[in-house]
Amino acid sequence: MPFTHILHPEITKINQVNVNGVRYYDTPDGTLISITSLLKNFTPEGILEWRKSVGEEAANEVMKAATARGSKVHKIIESCLSNEPENGDLAEKYGELPARLFSQMVPALDKINMIRALETGLYSKRLGIAGTVDCVAEYEGKLSIIDFKTARRKWDEVNENYLVQATFYSIAWEERTKEKVDQIAILTT
Repeated sequence: MPFTHILHPEITKINQVNVNGVRYYDTPDGTLISITSLLKNFTPEGILEWRKSVGEEAANEVMKAATARGSKVHKIIESCLSNEPENGDLAEKYGELPARLFSQMVPALDKINMIRALETGLYSKRLGIAGTVDCVAEYEGKLSIIDFKTARRKWDEVNENYLVQATFYSIAWEERTKEKVDQIAILTT
């Protein structure tokens, strides 16, 4: 299904910069810390306990693999929502697991339309924070901040940092466009 896109000229392109391992964005209102970097200071207790139990080296390897897998799935989703579907076998190009995770996401992607932003930098002058939103679009007919999450196991509850991050994006979107966001949609595999 082709996705309809609505351009928002008031969204100014912002550039990501890294300073001493911390992500920031250069914006018209100055250099602002990334919401992701800010939230790293609030790592859920369960993850800290897991890191301690398996050791830092093993934990770093798992996190690196998870980041790579998530990036691949995000790339496939972005191509799909941009009406530029990937050609060929996704498993050959991206690996079996990212291809399978994407296929699990397709039913949720079919509920998206009227895309306003896709992998777009947003910032809030009022909060002094910036970041890159996965998607701003209508989800089931309501304007939504949409965040795509991949995980190897299902969680009983959504990580509260996901909700804080998505809430930030809704504030930044409204500040930049004056368009009210109706809901947050965290789409997980």
